[in-house]
Amino acid sequence: MKESDRIVKIEPPDDGRLKMWIERLKSAYGNLLEVSVIGNSLLGRSICALHMGSGSRRVLYCGGVHGREWITTLLMMYFAEELLHAYREGQRMCEMDVGKLLHSGGLTIIPALNPDGIEIAINGGDCPGLRDYLSADLLKNCRSREFCRRWKSNARGVDINRNFDAGWDEMRSVAMNGGICGPSAGGWTGEYPESEPETRAVVQLCEEVRFRHVMAFHSQGEEIYWNYRGFTPPRAHLMARVLSVSSGYALCQPQSDAAAAGLKDWFMEKYHAPAFTVEIGRGECPIPLGCFRFLYSRLREMLVLGAAI
Repeated sequence: MKESDRIVKIEPPDDGRLKMWIERLKSAYGNLLEVSVIGNSLLGRSICALHMGSGSRRVLYCGGVHGREWITTLLMMYFAEELLHAYREGQRMCEMDVGKLLHSGGLTIIPALNPDGIEIAINGGDCPGLRDYLSADLLKNCRSREFCRRWKSNARGVDINRNFDAGWDEMRSVAMNGGICGPSAGGWTGEYPESEPETRAVVQLCEEVRFRHVMAFHSQGEEIYWNYRGFTPPRAHLMARVLSVSSGYALCQPQSDAAAAGLKDWFMEKYHAPAFTVEIGRGECPIPLGCFRFLYSRLREMLVLGAAI
């Protein structure tokens, strides 16, 4: 589709833009798109899920887990619009029949699991309500836009991808041994597994909808993580190879057994089903918007195949 016709623009996806894009997609695509609010962030922002297709064997894509990795939210929204357009127009994407793909299966996308963190990373730390959760020292640091650009956590200073109930105790020990003993810009596990409303929102969704696999998008590194301890199903490696070949991204193992407590890890341990962490792009983080068109063109086929395999 033409860039000039797009609803989703290549712009930082703060909460205001994200809400606007979702409302406009709902208006443009009618009954082809169902939007649900699966929970609310610590500061009360809606966590939305976009549901496409009528099949019962659905796949989940999740972006915006870390604030500074907001490029993944833009990726999710940009892809969702192109997929919906192809669905409505009876077009193919990457030689795949989108209508058949979504009728036989289905895709759910959470564009921004951590909307508070994204807001901090894009617009700075002057968010109403933030002082209710962060220490005076952290609030002082949040006055610096450079500090906020590096912000990964939610509004309580908890790293959502270290808050899932899968190896959480080990990750807490790793964090504390590394000097992260409480709320911070990234790396803190929280006081207990699933302590955060953002974590609970996606956990509850997965308990309600038995997704056949999950893909969580982060940045950066151009890598795909596909296994977790003894919970990796045999088909996960073959699926990961398909994703790797289509994107050119490398398949990777966690650097140690202590790498845990993420969405991928929890889903694999809970359901013994495939799950993948895709680290998009390479270079600095946040990834500059100027890199987005190249990044998207490289990942487009993988995003289509991920919903099909």
